[in-house]
Amino acid sequence: QDVLKGISYGPSPLKEPARLPNDDMMASSAKAQWSSSGRGDLAIIKKMGANAVRLYGNDPREDHKPFLDEAHSLGLEVIPGLSDYPYTQMPGSCATTDFNCYSQIKDQYLANLK
Repeated sequence: QDVLKGISYGPSPLKEPARLPNDDMMASSAKAQWSSSGRGDLAIIKKMGANAVRLYGNDPREDHKPFLDEAHSLGLEVIPGLSDYPYTQMPGSCATTDFNCYSQIKDQYLANLK
């Protein structure tokens, strides 16, 4: 029986107070943190004994293949998150539908699967 040993991963690559463009740390814009050509966070996570990495945000407009390939090459499973974008930020967010979020979340999740 396999045991899941995961680490939640959400680095904030800021050296001073600022606003991140989004919370998608699988995107190429965060490659300097997770890739072997950068800081190597995924390799460090693997060396710590993890076999999975859990993320928070996920922007379906971004290309996640490099992140997924790097994680796979290290033997890490990936548990992608769902951004708060459909809940609070996007036009037509849940706040505009009395927090009945079914259609917003369904559309966002389907986009993430493509």
